[in-house]
Amino acid sequence: MTRLPRAGRIALWAGALVVLLAVFLLYLQPDLAVSLANQFWSCF
Repeated sequence: MTRLPRAGRIALWAGALVVLLAVFLLYLQPDLAVSLANQFWSCF
């Protein structure tokens, strides 16, 4: 297994942080969360 260079690791951590922040911001909008949950359950 090859280690990533320092810049690559920083980029991966920054990407993960952006994704987590985006999910957190989406959950601040309850209507969107309910809408997504309803769409998900309508598949079953």
